[in-house]
Amino acid sequence: MHFTSFRKPCYLLFFIFISTVVFAQKKPLDHSVYDDWKSLQNISLSDDGRFAATIISPQEGDSVLFLHDLNSSRSLTVKGVNRFTLSPDGRYTVGLIKAPFAERRDARIKKKKADEMPEDSLVIIRNNSFDIEKITGVKSFKTSEKEISHIAYIITQKADTTDKKNKSTKPKELLVIRNISTQHEDTIPNAKEHLFSKFGNSLAIIIEPDKKDSTDTPGVLFYDLKKNISTRISNERAEYKSLAFDENGEQLLYLATKDTSKIDQKVFDVRYFRNGNDSAVVLADRNASGLPEKWIFSEFSAPRFSKNGERVILGAAPQQAPKDTTIVEFETAALDIWHWQEPLIQPQQLVELKNKQRQTYTGIILPHQPNRFIPIANEEMPFCNISDEGNGRFALLWSNEPYQLESQWDISSKNDTWVWDSRTGQLQTVATPLPGRPMISPQGNFVYWWDAAERQWFVYDNRDRSTRNITGDIPVNFWDEKNDVPSMPGSYGIAAWMENDEYILINDAFDIWKIDPKGEKKPENFTGHAGRNDSIRLRYVNTDPEKRFIKPNDLLLLSAFDHITKQSGYYTLAQKGRNPLKKRTMDAFSFSSVTKAKDKEVYAFQKSNFHTSPDLHVTHNLWQSTEKLTDINPQMRDYNWGTAELFSWTSFTGKPHQGIVYKPENFDPAKKYPVMIYFYEQHSDNLYSYFAPAPSRSTINIPFFVSRGYVVFTPDIHYTTGQPGMDAYNSVVAGAEALAENSWVDKENMAIQGQSWGGYQVAYLVTRTDMFKAAGAGAPVANMTSAYGGIRWESGRSRQFQYEQTQSRIGVPMSDSLHLYIENSPVFYAEKVNTPLLIMHNDKDGAVPWYQGIEYFMALRRLGKPAWMLQYNNEAHNLKERRNAKDLSIRLQQFFDHYLKGDPAPVWMTKGVPATEKGKTWGYEVEK
Repeated sequence: MHFTSFRKPCYLLFFIFISTVVFAQKKPLDHSVYDDWKSLQNISLSDDGRFAATIISPQEGDSVLFLHDLNSSRSLTVKGVNRFTLSPDGRYTVGLIKAPFAERRDARIKKKKADEMPEDSLVIIRNNSFDIEKITGVKSFKTSEKEISHIAYIITQKADTTDKKNKSTKPKELLVIRNISTQHEDTIPNAKEHLFSKFGNSLAIIIEPDKKDSTDTPGVLFYDLKKNISTRISNERAEYKSLAFDENGEQLLYLATKDTSKIDQKVFDVRYFRNGNDSAVVLADRNASGLPEKWIFSEFSAPRFSKNGERVILGAAPQQAPKDTTIVEFETAALDIWHWQEPLIQPQQLVELKNKQRQTYTGIILPHQPNRFIPIANEEMPFCNISDEGNGRFALLWSNEPYQLESQWDISSKNDTWVWDSRTGQLQTVATPLPGRPMISPQGNFVYWWDAAERQWFVYDNRDRSTRNITGDIPVNFWDEKNDVPSMPGSYGIAAWMENDEYILINDAFDIWKIDPKGEKKPENFTGHAGRNDSIRLRYVNTDPEKRFIKPNDLLLLSAFDHITKQSGYYTLAQKGRNPLKKRTMDAFSFSSVTKAKDKEVYAFQKSNFHTSPDLHVTHNLWQSTEKLTDINPQMRDYNWGTAELFSWTSFTGKPHQGIVYKPENFDPAKKYPVMIYFYEQHSDNLYSYFAPAPSRSTINIPFFVSRGYVVFTPDIHYTTGQPGMDAYNSVVAGAEALAENSWVDKENMAIQGQSWGGYQVAYLVTRTDMFKAAGAGAPVANMTSAYGGIRWESGRSRQFQYEQTQSRIGVPMSDSLHLYIENSPVFYAEKVNTPLLIMHNDKDGAVPWYQGIEYFMALRRLGKPAWMLQYNNEAHNLKERRNAKDLSIRLQQFFDHYLKGDPAPVWMTKGVPATEKGKTWGYEVEK
């Protein structure tokens, strides 16, 4: 075993003494630090790269808007902003200021009514001058996506308290439309829905007054914001919804119905308006030609325009039978009937029921051909993707429904696949089934997919109807060579397509290949084999969300990860020239949230490692130099933090392994340290990852335990098939023994902890070894024989596929190899457990059935083994409620500090907390 260090050498030796003094003065982390620990959200750059903005968000408390002028190096912060929009032209920043957290908390404690709660505000910043304007009492706001000349915000009109006769008077919401430049405002009552066009030249508003309001009528308003003209384009007493503009903001769609009944599914018609017309017209209704018999447009039809605005794309569906109102509910049975031949089991059907009831099938209407519906998808081929952002000649259709029953145990992708040609109206069969998930190229010339059985990429040419293997002649693997589950391997993915579908860029383990989908030109290693030669994974980073393909002159940004050093960085790839691939930066850090200014080579990004908090950085010259803009967690310097080192050993099966060892910042090799070992599957690639101190949702917080004098070890686990428990033993226990050879490891005080799959492995390991002083297992599978037949309640899916093909790695049905399920089930070997075990398993766990934790706890309890189970009420697989996460963090510390440091056990461990004391005491205290 050995440690690998990639840190830069230190030449100033006298700093060792100074650092030792500083370390001695630093505090250990405690549970009070979490709330104020901050992170960055929503990093934005103006198109010209002049302004950068982000939200500095504490875990609990008041967030702050940070705005920086990169030209003048001036910064502005605005407290309380939790959402903002930076105008692409950089002129304005608009944000919502939440009422102070302390005031909101106090109001909740006092159980104030909604209209008595502290009010939020709108802030408008003129970026050139940093002038600020605030508008109080604003609930929400909207702007256009591309050009911000107007803001629409909602305020509440206070109830008239002087009208004593009308006690039912309620506060009303008002929509205010504000011209930012002139500050002119229009106020619109009864606005139900509103939408800006993409470039901000138009605004549509649906008016829906209260039924008792006789002063206003339903309708739709259209605002031409360039001409400052508003038009009421629909004025019927109807229900309107689903506004949608075309790209240019000159055409508008929405749905309308005059049905005022309370039936589940109303019939809508499609309304269309073009700027310059007097009013909207009915583009299509249930009598449209081409609409299948008894099909309708519903509230879920979601009409939209194609990118060029020449097509209306929307969904239609069969009209559902109305609910029988003559049935007396309290006299009829309520049950679910499970059938052995149904495509999906009842729990999954029930989870997906709402989506199924709302499902529509895609078709097209041409604005110049009203009341003519061109159906494309249907119940046999329900999924549809029209190429070229809805403009294209070809549409891809697919269905997995014939293969849903076998998906209970087989996760391999199978889809009946077709291509519809809009020019001829003909349907081409690509494959039934196609062995993969079909996708269509940006221009629509090709369907492409990964065939896991063949381990190759295939394309289908939509014009000549030919199918070809496009990677078979390339002498590298395109399948995941590290696949360690008993199913066919996935691919390394697609990087991008090039313009006009001329080439497809496909990843191997290290490099990117440029491949002609027609097969006429020889494949080319786009990155010049540099990735494989240097063991660096190179991947294309698309910094423009609207970019659908790569143009010949584009300079490509590539992320880079060094598999040996674990360093990360960026390269650029020019598509011409002598040395097209250039390394821009590689460092002992993680890089994330990279954002590019649309019109300039200005990049904003976060940079961090284990002992460096993620902060906002920018570069104007492709990382030749960078500038750090924020320092969001300065308090981190006051705490004893830690270091991360790569650690290598050989497993009991003779295979080389790696993991990470985290040591306290004030580490002294002459001392002995208790060791916490946390694992899931693979961790070593996270050598330079940052972990914020935070309440535990399920697992130990690494910096928290390191700061408090623990060494934390995160070993990689390598798997075979049929023995996941032993694989964990061979990796983890071998790693623990290798680590324990170091004199600074207190091998008598080592513990293990994991959650979910990690929780299972903890539960198994304590049946095989007594080397650990304590163990913590979150949501563990204890009995594979019962879990195999269980349900993942969040999705409603059967768990059988997990054991036969994915993470649980048994590889065969239980009926074929029952002994493997028993051998890998901790509950059957509970009598061998001598390690005190803390289980967390929550009663609304949607991934691992709650009874798994109960089975293990009850077996240990029956045998008189020291065990505890934390069951958080109405909680999920990983804790969602912050208050519960804070509680778990305290208990994890108390549990492991007791066994590994000798601290007194709290009452919840010595006596428990009786149901009669629930909610009155939590048992944190130590008995005197």
